[in-house]
Amino acid sequence: MQTAFEAGRALAGIRSNTSALSDSVTAYAAWGPRDGSDNALINSSTLINDVGDISSSASSSTRSGTQQSGEVGLKGKFQTGPVGHAWTLATTRFTSDNSFKDARAGIPGTTHFDNLDFGDTPTFPGYGVTTSQTRATLGSYALADTLSFADDRVQWTVGARRQRVENTTENFGDWASKVSYDESRVSPATALLVKVTDKVSLYGNYIEGLSQGATAPDTAANRDAVMQPYQTKQYEVGAKVDLGTLAHTVSLFQIEKPSAYTNPATNIFGVYGEQRNRGVEWSFFGEPLPRLRLMGGATYTQAEMTKVVAGGVKGEQVTGVPKVLAKLGTEYDLLDVPGLTLIGNVNHTGKQYATNDHRVSLDAYTTYDAGARYAFKVETKPVTLRATVQNVTNKAYWLGSWNGGDGSGLSGGLGAPRTLLVSGTVDF
Repeated sequence: MQTAFEAGRALAGIRSNTSALSDSVTAYAAWGPRDGSDNALINSSTLINDVGDISSSASSSTRSGTQQSGEVGLKGKFQTGPVGHAWTLATTRFTSDNSFKDARAGIPGTTHFDNLDFGDTPTFPGYGVTTSQTRATLGSYALADTLSFADDRVQWTVGARRQRVENTTENFGDWASKVSYDESRVSPATALLVKVTDKVSLYGNYIEGLSQGATAPDTAANRDAVMQPYQTKQYEVGAKVDLGTLAHTVSLFQIEKPSAYTNPATNIFGVYGEQRNRGVEWSFFGEPLPRLRLMGGATYTQAEMTKVVAGGVKGEQVTGVPKVLAKLGTEYDLLDVPGLTLIGNVNHTGKQYATNDHRVSLDAYTTYDAGARYAFKVETKPVTLRATVQNVTNKAYWLGSWNGGDGSGLSGGLGAPRTLLVSGTVDF
């Protein structure tokens, strides 16, 4: 059994406040810092031929960093004739500063896809100077208004967000480089909700977003290069049915985003096309029996390249994106032990392709989690203790691709073995 933990220091907290300025306007603010570090042994593997031979190398990395996030906003309500308005004006800011010290094993090893054997754990010299540093700032200003008609049975939300993404990545030593960008964009959003009956609602929405670009992997000629921010577009229509003990949601979705991967001809990582994900999602939640809560669902996704500049395969399921995902989560409160809740999860991931031409694929796998949560009070302060065993059966599986559709469906590495997670929280 492997015990998961974060080595070093960690400090996290959230401070929030809400104040009513009038009967119709409320101001709110929230802020939270985090200071942490970790130490990891990382395996990097590359499929080197059609028969399944894999080149594998190991590295050790220690990270220290700080993150801060904050939000300030106003929200209120007013009426224009028969139309009600619920508006929100908000600004957010997130900053992250991380330093890395990396060390690599001297000689890469080889293994085979069908009989993985990475050998003994390598030894590394002590860490020296900082090898890389990343700084990122994400900020936004947003304004939204929800218009209500027909006694709130029809609600239409319109809004826009101006997002700004700043990032600087600097590498030192043999791989010395510095990449910076500063991009901003206005992203619109709209959503329509129609309450057909008290139990059935129909909805549709469209939203655009701006996010940090992917980073070139170690195997690329331009390793650690950071791509420009991605502009994504998402469409969704669906229905929600509330049956009392269980509520169900079914939706159709489409997501369009730039696709970054390593060009096999030039070995340069870049944005070479556009990926489109289309699918259907079913989710449910509720309490079918006293003290028994269920939550889960399933997703079917067709992810394909719709635009290809170099190296990709148009019209085929992209690497690292399974067509089928499913999850079932359960919670049961023990009547004889007040505050104790038993927890169980089932997670299923379908078949994934590891190469753009589908020569290599990863089998579907299912993992199981089991745990418990115990809530009590110490001198009126709420305390919660949690313990979870992930991957109870110690299933061996390959994660696939970290990013999905990046043309390297083995980049995620092996999945975590049986892992024990223990945590505790105290409310003040």
